[in-house]
Amino acid sequence: MMSKQNPFSEFFSANDFSKLFQNMPSVPFGLEDFMETQRKNMQALTDAQQVAIEGLQTIAQRQSAILSEMVEDNAQITQEFMNEGTPEEKIAKNADLFKTVYERNVKNMNEISELLNKSNQEASDIINKRVKATMNEVKASLDKAQKKAA
Repeated sequence: MMSKQNPFSEFFSANDFSKLFQNMPSVPFGLEDFMETQRKNMQALTDAQQVAIEGLQTIAQRQSAILSEMVEDNAQITQEFMNEGTPEEKIAKNADLFKTVYERNVKNMNEISELLNKSNQEASDIINKRVKATMNEVKASLDKAQKKAA
């Protein structure tokens, strides 16, 4: 019969890791300050993620509207080509329609690109502001701990 010994529990029961920290000096910052900074960091990440998700939703909605426009444009072009006349006459007659559709597609692609850039910039701004604030909070906490020790 095999023994049911857990090597991990044996390792931890044989070694008292709390002794490792007995001779270490105290942490140079307040634990409450550290935990508050981490809470704010997680909130900033959550906020940035929310902004990114909202941006993606806006882009998806706009892409859906663009796709509907493209289907309508293609139906109109197809209908125009079904009318009587030679291919050359049809192309000449519908040159303005082609130009309008092309220009709208380029405009739509630029709009999607701008929406994506805006969403990314907003999320990056949230993270950048939080990184700066974290650095200030760490410095303030260290300064506070040094004043206490003095």
